[in-house]
Amino acid sequence: MDLIRTIFLAGGASLMLAGEATAQSQTADEYQQRQRDLVELASVFGEMHHIRRICEPRLESDIWRERMKRLVELEQPGFEAREEMVKRFNAGYRNAGGHFPVCDRRARDHAAGRAVFARRLVGRLSAPLREAERTDDGPLILTIPQDAE
Repeated sequence: MDLIRTIFLAGGASLMLAGEATAQSQTADEYQQRQRDLVELASVFGEMHHIRRICEPRLESDIWRERMKRLVELEQPGFEAREEMVKRFNAGYRNAGGHFPVCDRRARDHAAGRAVFARRLVGRLSAPLREAERTDDGPLILTIPQDAE
């Protein structure tokens, strides 16, 4: 679960900066892809919220809900995009609850697989920052160590 934590701690800061860095330079296709990625990330957050509540209730009972709130706060999506993100978070939570009523190996394996998927999303969402960093004009960003897996 440390990989999952690393992904979203590093990703949260980079997503905020990436959103600011790309707001004016995105094409319509890039914007739509970013919105799809944010919605998918919200769904993963919902799944993780359920699984962590059943697997580690004393440690992280609401951490994923708080991370979802922070993601929305950092991204500042429009009303419709925000509603879709919230809808997908809730659907992810319900879906995970239907498949994983108890914490077992399947639930943990599912969470690990979704963390890998989320890492790809965070990578794509933070790509504009990496590009800005290469030009030395961009902001300082946090990166996920490659050996974190």
